[in-house]
Amino acid sequence: MPAGFGEICQLGYVVPDLDAAVDHWARVFGVGPFFVSSRVPYAQVHYKGAPSDVEISVALASHRGMQIEIIQQVAGGPSMFSAFVDRTGGGLHHVCSLTDDLEADVAAWQARGVGVLMGGTTTAGVPFAYLDTDPMDQGRVLELVQPSPGLKRFFDKIDAAGAEWDGKTARIDLG
Repeated sequence: MPAGFGEICQLGYVVPDLDAAVDHWARVFGVGPFFVSSRVPYAQVHYKGAPSDVEISVALASHRGMQIEIIQQVAGGPSMFSAFVDRTGGGLHHVCSLTDDLEADVAAWQARGVGVLMGGTTTAGVPFAYLDTDPMDQGRVLELVQPSPGLKRFFDKIDAAGAEWDGKTARIDLG
């Protein structure tokens, strides 16, 4: 196994309708509450090596410690999200693993011939990279994230909310 691939902490679904997906996960699977951000603020993003203006909405929930992420592209040009939905109609797109050193892990993957499909940094300074581990675009992309202390606290909050969820409030809007 190459360096930089730790425990999978998240399943990432890319969908054409975030609200319908959140409703489905809550109603059918009993997963919630989802913390929903109508826009993920990026400092910079690149897709296939070129700058990207992609804008996404994201919903996050936890089921027994496994984070469920739902992504809908809501604006911007081409991205791996729009390409996936256009080709498949949506579904499981990636798995996520946290890393202490994104740069070193990406270099280790690149040494094995696997580059970065899409990556960047959030405005909170959190670097991420979606590796080009799935040239057939079949839901096997590996995302690596180097979390900040604030992001780790947010993930802990999501885990706690999932463990205590009463099944009533499917979503918590963050703006």
